[in-house]
Amino acid sequence: MYLDLKRRIVDVFKYMDEKGLNYGRSGNISVKVGDDRLLITPSGVIKSALSPEDILLVSIDGEVIEGRHNPSVEMPLHLAIYKSYSHVGAIIHAHPVYTSILAVIREALPPIIEEMMLYTGGEVRVADYAPFGTEELAENAVKALKDRSAVILANHGVVACGRNLDEALEVLVVVERASQIYVLAKLTGKIHSLPEEIVDFYKSLFAKKIIGQ
Repeated sequence: MYLDLKRRIVDVFKYMDEKGLNYGRSGNISVKVGDDRLLITPSGVIKSALSPEDILLVSIDGEVIEGRHNPSVEMPLHLAIYKSYSHVGAIIHAHPVYTSILAVIREALPPIIEEMMLYTGGEVRVADYAPFGTEELAENAVKALKDRSAVILANHGVVACGRNLDEALEVLVVVERASQIYVLAKLTGKIHSLPEEIVDFYKSLFAKKIIGQ
């Protein structure tokens, strides 16, 4: 069931590993299928070595419908986002280096480049810290995601959301690239965010395109 989509999830994790967007057993991906089910990656396995058979099918309430592994320990995070934001169809949680730097220093990624604004809707906020896999982490992430497509998890990593898996991957790539630019620009001591009127303009475009407002 959903074999083509499972294969795509596997391919995305291999791409993420090759591009340094994730590594080892870290990270997780889910994709909503229908109104009340989702595909999600398993816990405790090397993600770049996944096979389609490893991907689980679960209900929106977290019940395993199909799968031979335990679902990702971050399943509460995924479920909370889907329940809170109906426009989200896919979620990628990853640990890329530069965005993880911002997670460690607990600093939001400001709107520094226009392409970022088109994908994120504004600054990428840092969710309040909570241990991984907890309901508290899920609640904090949902709060920080309001009107955005990505959130930085304090001392952890990043979550990127999209209407589908390809869009979520684009968001992840753009956020990590913008984080790299920001971290390196900070070394010069000169940071200039986009003008406020430009930020407002892109926020309105984002809302129409992604959230449908």
